Amino acid sequence: MNKKLVAAALGLAFAAPVFADSSNVTLYGRIHQTLDHQSGETRTGGVTNQAGGSFVVEDASSRLGVRGVEDLGGGLSAIFAYEFGVTTDAVESGAAGEAGPMSTRHAYLGLKGSYGLFVIGSQDGGNDSQAPLYNQASLIGSVSNNGGPLTTVGGGGAIVSNTWAIQRQQRVGNSFGYAGNFGSVQISARHSMQGDNDQSNNTATLVKENDFRATEITATYKVGALTVGGGFANFDQQELNNPLGNGDIERTIQGVASYNFGAFTVAGLVAQNSYEAQNAANGEDSGIEYALSATMPLTANSGLFGMYGSSERYDLNTEARENTQAQIAYYYDFSKRTRTYVGFNRVESEVEASTVGTAGNKTERDNFTIGLRHNF
Repeated sequence: MNKKLVAAALGLAFAAPVFADSSNVTLYGRIHQTLDHQSGETRTGGVTNQAGGSFVVEDASSRLGVRGVEDLGGGLSAIFAYEFGVTTDAVESGAAGEAGPMSTRHAYLGLKGSYGLFVIGSQDGGNDSQAPLYNQASLIGSVSNNGGPLTTVGGGGAIVSNTWAIQRQQRVGNSFGYAGNFGSVQISARHSMQGDNDQSNNTATLVKENDFRATEITATYKVGALTVGGGFANFDQQELNNPLGNGDIERTIQGVASYNFGAFTVAGLVAQNSYEAQNAANGEDSGIEYALSATMPLTANSGLFGMYGSSERYDLNTEARENTQAQIAYYYDFSKRTRTYVGFNRVESEVEASTVGTAGNKTERDNFTIGLRHNF
């Protein structure tokens, strides 16, 4: 018996490397810190108030993750990833106004082959996960890779917001994603079910991840220096448990384009959001978004970036507002993994029409930011 056990143990020991050689697991991450100064003003009821502040060190979307791939044979591979957001400026979990030290950014498992890739889980558009409209909108660029005060495309979701002019839903859970290349056209799609994932199925209120559904699909075509694309998203909130609220976006249609002239690159985005009121008597409205950007290299590892964006936002019961955003920044790359930058960003939000006496109210926020980012 002992000889058989020893033989079995030796067999497993020699067999283990065979299985290990067929898989590849990578630990990776990013540390991203900024020195930021924010100031601005608000105008309410004709009265203007100034708001200033001092410099503060902030985390800008740092993360730590593990990803892997295993060859299953026949051109098919299993892929997976788990990525945490790391809050490097928080000293304790649950501090007022701060997230805990680690939070899930994405966690997915999938298959990849000649047909493309299919993944399931929590997704944010990083690695092989899918965030179709968010990633396509990010074609307009950013010096900080859409992290921190110099963000150009917000990832908070389909909500009324005056944080950024261009807002797309980045991170969702309970979702399926697909991506594939068909010639020079890249297709990306995601369907998410974002309700409660249990507990209420034995009551009169049936939820079961069916409270909110979002479907997105984009197609992006690249030929030489030109990139063009279009995308569509539909947001379906079930009337039983969470009817569409005022100002919720029901549909988004967007188009993007970018061209590299050699000495500089220009990019643009135009989109239409359709809003549905909770009360049918308030009807439906739509708002236009657009953004223009330019990147001009100065040397092989430095350059200038500029962006201007504008969007219309609606709360169909009360008000309509316009958000504008302007940004200019300089970047310097010490290496392919390490970048420093300095920039200025201004976001303005003004109520243009209101049924509750808020027309003319305005907020303005200025950020002067110095950043340092290292990927590993």
